[in-house]
Amino acid sequence: MTVNCQLMLIGEDQKVLIDAASAIELQTLALEKKYNFYAKNSWLNYHINNRGLSQVVLDTQSAAVFSCVRELSVATQGLFDITTGTLKRAAQSNKLQSLDLLFEKYQHAIGLDSWSINGPILTFKSPETQFDLGGVIKEYAVDQAMTLCRKLDINSGLINFGGDVISWGCKPDGSPFRVAIQNPLEPSKVCGSICLKNQAMATSGHYERQFKYGSQAYSHILTNKQINQKVISVSVISNSVLTSGIFSTALCIKPSLSNKVKSIIAPLFIDDQLKFHRDPSSLT
Repeated sequence: MTVNCQLMLIGEDQKVLIDAASAIELQTLALEKKYNFYAKNSWLNYHINNRGLSQVVLDTQSAAVFSCVRELSVATQGLFDITTGTLKRAAQSNKLQSLDLLFEKYQHAIGLDSWSINGPILTFKSPETQFDLGGVIKEYAVDQAMTLCRKLDINSGLINFGGDVISWGCKPDGSPFRVAIQNPLEPSKVCGSICLKNQAMATSGHYERQFKYGSQAYSHILTNKQINQKVISVSVISNSVLTSGIFSTALCIKPSLSNKVKSIIAPLFIDDQLKFHRDPSSLT
């Protein structure tokens, strides 16, 4: 991982905790290697993005990942889209005048309509469709790290991979874990904090990274939808980091979506004045 990864595992047997940390490191590195969009020889590129047929038979782990991503992407009304890998790959060889033209040219190869999954069978409509799981695997890795800890009977802890956080149990004094919320205008600082108890949180924002195409720099959240310019950061609390990560990205594009998924997420928006909002209607 190219981000800071922190483990706070609480227990009496130090050997169990150290062994868990080592196992988490190995598990996380294996996930990163397998699903790396930017590594030519990764499993993702070799088996999925460089496929020769319209269907791919997935291993058990990958079928679970893609099925979950599909379900959550549908819940975001397609705003979260792993097929933006199509645009990133195409941008390397297509010198169109704008990102909008790139979207237009590859419209047939992106979005939920371009792929489906049924059990272990992944089906594509276009040979040009490419998956980028950059907004998925770090989040999935955090969830899997907690699962590993629970299997080792570590009943309390907090795991933080670059701001993707999950907690279970409490601190030794019985209080919940508290995590910082990054200042989107000054990323080296924080602008608030929030308590998590048996919850996960992930944050997305247009400030984080840039996608450069031609002479222009765009948000790393690639979309051809009109975005709410007042929203510069969204943190989402849910029962899994993967859920939080996918919805935090989607809500950066369409904050009002949160009104339709109140039963599974709790969002926290930060506007361009560094004010916090729980209700997206207050952003207008």
